[in-house]
Amino acid sequence: MKIRDANLEELAPKPRKSRVLTARQLAAQRRDQAIQKTLNEIAVGPLSGIKKIELEGNEKLMTIRLAVARQIAAHPAAINMGVRGGAIYLSRSPIPGGRGGRPRKNA
Repeated sequence: MKIRDANLEELAPKPRKSRVLTARQLAAQRRDQAIQKTLNEIAVGPLSGIKKIELEGNEKLMTIRLAVARQIAAHPAAINMGVRGGAIYLSRSPIPGGRGGRPRKNA
């Protein structure tokens, strides 16, 4: 058994190295940043302004739609989303032809 003097620096936690992100994680971060930038532009723009998100060849509509919905839920401004013809439309005003426009029949 050895007994020796110890320093406080020995007990302090050592800083961790930041983990390298995968290509998929980097792509998701870039996509989320682009969506966040678009939402901010819509929030400060005119009420009648509409933005269209068109998909590129390797993107899936459901993936992008869920990413946009997640960012809209976290965004403080009230923004409407609609999907028409393989594109996503964003606006602060109601999007024509969206759900909830007609009252339901009681049957």
